[in-house]
Amino acid sequence: MKGNIKITELDYLRISKLIQAARNDKSIEVNNLDVLANEINRAEKVDSKSITPEFVTMNSIVQVINPENKSLMIVKLVYPDDANIKKKHVSVFSPLGSALLGYKVGDTVQFRAPKGEVDIIIQSIEYQPEADGKYNI
Repeated sequence: MKGNIKITELDYLRISKLIQAARNDKSIEVNNLDVLANEINRAEKVDSKSITPEFVTMNSIVQVINPENKSLMIVKLVYPDDANIKKKHVSVFSPLGSALLGYKVGDTVQFRAPKGEVDIIIQSIEYQPEADGKYNI
């Protein structure tokens, strides 16, 4: 997961607080927290009103494709309390969620799955709150 990524200042602040809380209560695997913390710390932080619609932000609905088996998947990137596998709401604390945040359409991202490293391509963003004028969700 290298490359230029952008996240909103609001997403950065919220996720930073959640990471600290998760570290304190030891509710999330430390490696997942470290990966996410490294990603958001190296990201370019931008104002919610200036992030362009091709970047994955929190609560974005994203279509991804696995180039190896051509399987398509649509997921919503959410905060941990809103995660729901049946609805395909993926926590930002999960390996897939951490991999998506801040990247843009066309990027290939990699994350650790139970069977090893997986590459996926961000095919499209079907919904991004900031592009819809929603800056505080």
